[in-house]
Amino acid sequence: MKFTGEAAGLPEAEQAQILLTAAEIGVPATFLAAIRIAENGRAGREFGVLSEAADTYEAQARIAALSIRNNQWRHVLRFKEWPVDGTGFLSEGFVKFMQSRWAPIGADNDPNGLNANWSRNVWRVYRGSGVV
Repeated sequence: MKFTGEAAGLPEAEQAQILLTAAEIGVPATFLAAIRIAENGRAGREFGVLSEAADTYEAQARIAALSIRNNQWRHVLRFKEWPVDGTGFLSEGFVKFMQSRWAPIGADNDPNGLNANWSRNVWRVYRGSGVV
C-alpha cells in the first residue's frame, strides 16, 4: 500500500511505518500522515510529540496514533457524536478538536503562533490524501 496526494511525498519507509502504526492502533493512516506533514519535525520530533519521551520515528508515530484514537473518544464524550462526517472521513470539527489538545493556539511552546494554522494544514493534507 502507498499514499496518494501530498502524503505520497513522504519517504517510503515513513509511509510504511505510518500505515503499520495506523493499522495497529486503528486510526486513519491518512490522518496520521497529515499530522506528520503538518508538524514536519526534526528527527525524534517528526509528529510533534513533546509530552513524552519519543525519540524514534516509530515512537513518535505510535504516540500520535494513540492520541488520535484517544481524542476520538474524548470527542464523543464531549459532543455526544461520532467524529466522522457523512463521507466517512473524520470531521473537520474533530480536526479542530484535535488541534485544541495537540497544538493549542497560544501554547508556550509555539512562540511564532504556527499552531493557528495546524487544523487548516492537517485538514488540507488529510482530505487530499488517500491510500492505494
